[in-house]
Amino acid sequence: MTDASTDRISLADRWEFALDPDDGGDAECSPPTVLDDGIGLPGTTDEAEKGERTTERTPGHLTRRYRYEGAAWYRTTVEIPDAWADRRVVLRLERTRPVRVWVDGDPAGRGDSLSTPHEYDLSDALDPGEHAVALRIDTGSDPVAFPGVQRSHAATEHTQTNWNGVVGDLELVATDPVWIDDCRVSPEPAAGTARVAVTVGNRTGGVAEGSVELAAESADGTHTVAPETASFRVDGESATVEVEYDLGDPLRWDEFDPDHYELTATLDATAEGAGTTAATGAAYRHATETVFGVRSFERDGTRFAVNGKTTFLRGNVDCCIFPETGYPPTDEAAWREVFETAREYGLNHYRFHSWCPPEAAFRAADDLGIYLQPELPLWNNGGAFEDREAAAFYRAEAERILDEYGNHPSFVMFALGNELAGDFAAMSDLVESLRDRDPRRLYACGSYNGLSDSTLTEADDYWTTASVPPDPTDVDSGREMVRGAAIDDAPPATTTDYREAVEDIPIPVVAHEIGQYQTYPDFAGLERYGGVLAPRNLELKRDHLEAHGLLDRAEAFSDASGRLSVQCYREEVEAALRTPGFGGFQLLQLEDFPGQGTALVGILDAFRESKGLIEPAEWRQFCAESVPLVRMDARTFAADESLAADVQLAHFGPASHESVAAEWTLTTADWAGDSDAVIADGTLPAADVPQGELVDLGAVEVGFGNALENADVDAPVRLTLSVSVAATDAATDYDVWVYPADLPAVDADSESFGGSADAPVTVSRAFDEETRESLESGEDVILVPRHDDVRHSVKSAFAPCFWSYALFKRNAPPGTMGPLCDSDHPLFDDFPTEAHGDWQWWHLLSNARPIVLDDAPDEFEPLISMIDNIERNQRLGLVFETAVGEGSLLVCAADLFAADDDPSVRAFGRSLVEYAASDAFDPDRGVSEEVLEKLLTI
Repeated sequence: MTDASTDRISLADRWEFALDPDDGGDAECSPPTVLDDGIGLPGTTDEAEKGERTTERTPGHLTRRYRYEGAAWYRTTVEIPDAWADRRVVLRLERTRPVRVWVDGDPAGRGDSLSTPHEYDLSDALDPGEHAVALRIDTGSDPVAFPGVQRSHAATEHTQTNWNGVVGDLELVATDPVWIDDCRVSPEPAAGTARVAVTVGNRTGGVAEGSVELAAESADGTHTVAPETASFRVDGESATVEVEYDLGDPLRWDEFDPDHYELTATLDATAEGAGTTAATGAAYRHATETVFGVRSFERDGTRFAVNGKTTFLRGNVDCCIFPETGYPPTDEAAWREVFETAREYGLNHYRFHSWCPPEAAFRAADDLGIYLQPELPLWNNGGAFEDREAAAFYRAEAERILDEYGNHPSFVMFALGNELAGDFAAMSDLVESLRDRDPRRLYACGSYNGLSDSTLTEADDYWTTASVPPDPTDVDSGREMVRGAAIDDAPPATTTDYREAVEDIPIPVVAHEIGQYQTYPDFAGLERYGGVLAPRNLELKRDHLEAHGLLDRAEAFSDASGRLSVQCYREEVEAALRTPGFGGFQLLQLEDFPGQGTALVGILDAFRESKGLIEPAEWRQFCAESVPLVRMDARTFAADESLAADVQLAHFGPASHESVAAEWTLTTADWAGDSDAVIADGTLPAADVPQGELVDLGAVEVGFGNALENADVDAPVRLTLSVSVAATDAATDYDVWVYPADLPAVDADSESFGGSADAPVTVSRAFDEETRESLESGEDVILVPRHDDVRHSVKSAFAPCFWSYALFKRNAPPGTMGPLCDSDHPLFDDFPTEAHGDWQWWHLLSNARPIVLDDAPDEFEPLISMIDNIERNQRLGLVFETAVGEGSLLVCAADLFAADDDPSVRAFGRSLVEYAASDAFDPDRGVSEEVLEKLLTI
């Protein structure tokens, strides 16, 4: 709510300033007589380069260039005009930390909100003339010192930082002594009305009477609501008048048509009685403006309904990552840019992880149709709400958030915090009281409370979680995941969903923090960090990579790991869309997270700029309001097999459609993704598509043998199955890989695989004396060592490393980030691939132990590298070659003999043999025999 008829004095200026590292202030003291420094406000001590200039290189997160935590003094002189005599005067600080206020050396107020503006009534202290206003801002005191706040993204050094200062609006505001203190708008969409509760403040000391006129107009100017007037009488300090405001035929707000209104409430009043601050019968006037939208956001069984239409939340988790400033922007233009980027990638929802954004974010979301879930500044998985003082703060902060931002139509959900543990009864009690206070949105006790023991309470309107027990009332009954899509646990398919996990959950389930696939950093972007936060953690990773002789591969590592992560993100998103009755998902996250061990998990960088991994339009093929889905049991096939695919449409667009016929084509494609030969095509039978449903559109069946022959195409080949639904303007593509049908099976008994029967290549399982003799005599040898025989190796996985190896290495994850190769190398003549990993690599990577080649020369490059995580930065070889004696050795660390008998494994085996038998196999002596013996000798 903003004041439309007030006087203002901006305090944006140079303030006197001093640090107070000894923390000598308290509520009774006066500010220091001399403040011997200066600082510009709004701003922070970091931006002004106050405090300790840091030199350390923090490994786990970005580093503040100038760090200061504790108390700091700010003082300015203000001239109050004569016209402000007998007026109400408020000091407004849009966003700050715990504050104590003094006027002319006398205490004048204190506040501790981290989420809403601070307002201090200084009417009795600021009569006309010159006054000194002093602030003491303390980032080391409660509530910042509460453990739950310290971990939260409102204060953690891993993202926003625990900054000291004031950001956003900084001003004195004067109103008449009878004024509108609050204007709450509660739309009733079904009735086309809004209940408007106007709270009138009165500091005249007498009885105030008058009227409030309401006037509303849509933000785009297309609908003006007839004004309405209500009378009021205030016999005391405040009173509330409620008006049932007839909106006529109002516009509705949702993600497709974010129509909303600006409401102006204008007060005209007089006051009479002993003790009034002005002459009896004086006239007062005040006006305020607020925004509201006519929308309902409700729980409809296990789905969310907006104005009666089902929506599916396609969300991003926002962890307050703003490296330039270390705090969130307070201007609407900056937030429009954030949300417009999100919309480009098909998102309609933002969860603010353990923090609440400023007013500008809500206004931008109102304009763009983004569904917001702010949270308390609370992340405590140890004992939230068990400390009385902390619990009292959380309750007060929650009420402040609702009161300050509650009119915004984008504010549709509220949760208490992230991954909470402790007193769930107290959390439920708070949620129930908040719902009673403000029923305009849905509520939850937290996001993934209890972690793997995720707890659902009766107070929850929805459940944001990563796992559920088969019996949701019994946390000991085992867990089923609702994220992860079983990517590393089962061969690639497009059939995974979570229907069995959620079938007994009576409320909407939102998948918590899906994705978290790490990408390798692009160190070329370090110069972007010119603000308050320095990328010294990334510099450490860069220097570590350089020490391992791999810095020249960083760009390739970044691109290959990132492109593989995109494939994994897609599968996670589609698994959620394939689940009937599912509520939605929240990505962690669209952009990089530069803390918590350095978790570069985004397809965008920390500045929300593209890494060049995928175009927004391509991302929207699987993340949008209407998405075609293809269910296939496999991604790799033999040429004598058939493709059997069920086509569905997850449709959460604004309207239903009748008689929708999907079209499909199966084509070959070059590596740039351009269509080549058409293998098969068709049109599926027409079907009705209701709004908000997962609809079956039909089946695609193609026998590869005849189709390839008719198109004069030989296996191996990558094919692209494309599906388009013109009625909803939706299209998608899926790649499959088809290999020759006559490939010999991998035979563990005879230790043979692939290739021509007369190929002069020896296959060995150990670097033993017999193998070395063969090499010394000039033979070509393919070595596929048993994993137990490889001395220096790591376990691999298909999906890139989860979140941050530094944070989770205690759980002994594989820590690899996908393969990297030269796709034009003759090794891949029979195994088509791009430079990065894709689904045809799954069977190989799931049975591999890449070999640590740190003792090889810096210039040595494996034919297939496995990208390591940024903590280890080991040179990992999946396939490499070297001359030994008079012969040539080709080492494959993917155990083909232990892998599934999948066409991709057989094809890879043949590709190894054909390459080793070719004239192209003529390696240099890249790895010495001593190193080979160290790595491979039993």
